[in-house]
Amino acid sequence: MCTTGPDITEWQRIGSALGEAELPPKKWPDAVDALVALTAARHGSAVVFTSDPADLHAHLKALDAQDVHVVQI
Repeated sequence: MCTTGPDITEWQRIGSALGEAELPPKKWPDAVDALVALTAARHGSAVVFTSDPADLHAHLKALDAQDVHVVQI
Protein backbone atom coordinates (compact mmCIF):
# COMPACT_ATOMS: atom_id res chain seq x y z
CA MET A 1 0.00 0.00 0.00
CA CYS A 2 2.74 2.47 0.81
CA THR A 3 4.51 2.16 -2.52
CA THR A 4 1.48 2.33 -4.79
CA GLY A 5 -1.18 4.18 -2.81
CA PRO A 6 -4.69 3.03 -1.99
CA ASP A 7 -6.76 1.22 -4.59
CA ILE A 8 -10.50 1.74 -5.10
CA THR A 9 -11.43 -0.84 -2.44
CA GLU A 10 -9.23 0.87 0.13
CA TRP A 11 -10.68 4.30 -0.75
CA GLN A 12 -14.13 2.78 -0.19
CA ARG A 13 -13.02 1.53 3.23
CA ILE A 14 -11.76 5.03 4.03
CA GLY A 15 -15.10 6.49 2.97
CA SER A 16 -16.95 3.99 5.15
CA ALA A 17 -14.72 4.81 8.10
CA LEU A 18 -15.43 8.51 7.62
CA GLY A 19 -19.16 7.82 7.76
CA GLU A 20 -19.07 5.35 10.64
CA ALA A 21 -16.42 6.79 12.97
CA GLU A 22 -17.86 7.88 16.31
CA LEU A 23 -15.80 11.02 16.70
CA PRO A 24 -15.60 13.15 19.85
CA PRO A 25 -18.12 16.00 20.05
CA LYS A 26 -17.44 19.01 17.82
CA LYS A 27 -15.08 17.01 15.60
CA TRP A 28 -15.48 16.57 11.85
CA PRO A 29 -14.50 13.51 9.82
CA ASP A 30 -10.95 13.82 8.53
CA ALA A 31 -9.85 11.88 5.45
CA VAL A 32 -6.19 12.08 6.51
CA ASP A 33 -6.96 10.44 9.87
CA ALA A 34 -8.89 7.69 8.09
CA LEU A 35 -6.05 7.13 5.63
CA VAL A 36 -3.50 6.96 8.47
CA ALA A 37 -5.73 4.48 10.30
CA LEU A 38 -6.08 2.27 7.22
CA THR A 39 -2.35 2.39 6.52
CA ALA A 40 -1.55 1.43 10.12
CA ALA A 41 -4.09 -1.39 10.04
CA ARG A 42 -2.65 -2.79 6.82
CA HIS A 43 0.86 -2.90 8.28
CA GLY A 44 -0.07 -4.63 11.54
CA SER A 45 1.67 -4.00 14.85
CA ALA A 46 1.89 -0.36 13.78
CA VAL A 47 2.51 2.50 16.18
CA VAL A 48 0.94 5.84 15.31
CA PHE A 49 2.01 9.03 17.07
CA THR A 50 -0.72 11.69 17.04
CA SER A 51 -1.96 14.75 18.86
CA ASP A 52 -5.57 13.55 18.36
CA PRO A 53 -5.69 9.97 19.66
CA ALA A 54 -9.48 9.96 20.11
CA ASP A 55 -9.97 10.75 16.40
CA LEU A 56 -7.59 8.01 15.33
CA HIS A 57 -9.15 5.47 17.71
CA ALA A 58 -12.58 6.26 16.25
CA HIS A 59 -11.36 5.60 12.72
CA LEU A 60 -9.52 2.43 13.77
CA LYS A 61 -12.69 1.14 15.43
CA ALA A 62 -14.73 1.91 12.30
CA LEU A 63 -12.19 -0.05 10.25
CA ASP A 64 -12.21 -2.90 12.81
CA ALA A 65 -8.43 -2.54 12.95
CA GLN A 66 -6.52 -4.80 15.30
CA ASP A 67 -3.01 -4.56 16.69
CA VAL A 68 -2.50 -0.82 16.08
CA HIS A 69 -1.00 1.17 18.92
CA VAL A 70 -1.77 4.88 19.26
CA VAL A 71 0.54 7.16 21.23
CA GLN A 72 -0.42 10.72 22.10
CA ILE A 73 2.26 13.33 21.56
